[in-house]
Amino acid sequence: MRRITTVYSIASFFTLLAAALLFAAPAHAAKAVLDGGTVTLTEGESASFPISGGDSGPADLSARCEIGDVNGTASLTFDGEHYVPLSAPAVGDVLTLSGGDTRSYDLVGVVDASGGGDAYVAFHFTGAPAPMCFPGMPCDGAEGKSGSVTVTCRNAGG
Repeated sequence: MRRITTVYSIASFFTLLAAALLFAAPAHAAKAVLDGGTVTLTEGESASFPISGGDSGPADLSARCEIGDVNGTASLTFDGEHYVPLSAPAVGDVLTLSGGDTRSYDLVGVVDASGGGDAYVAFHFTGAPAPMCFPGMPCDGAEGKSGSVTVTCRNAGG
């Protein structure tokens, strides 16, 4: 009979220990918030979206950006400061779109501006890719540059 009591006491001890560890676990990471909006760009312009949160340490960002209203071909470079992407696009990626394309990107990453400076993500409209024309081939069908591109960003779920 004594042995059953000892096993019960050890089981109670481990249950209490597990409960104590559960309450002592670190809280979820802070949440970063993207200041979204819609920007129509012409060649050479940028759409920059500030991010708040992450000033006192890492914060999780979950946002969605859509690029559209392309009437020719366009190349945009993705940029970010104090943003570490955990999803595509990566900082420095060049996104090329053709007429009628609409692309959506789920920006999932970590923002850490605790070292100072402003956190943001941005899209720079760098122009159009050069058409692929080889000597002796007609290039009449090459799609021209897009005059503008529209970028919309918002927090995920909003």
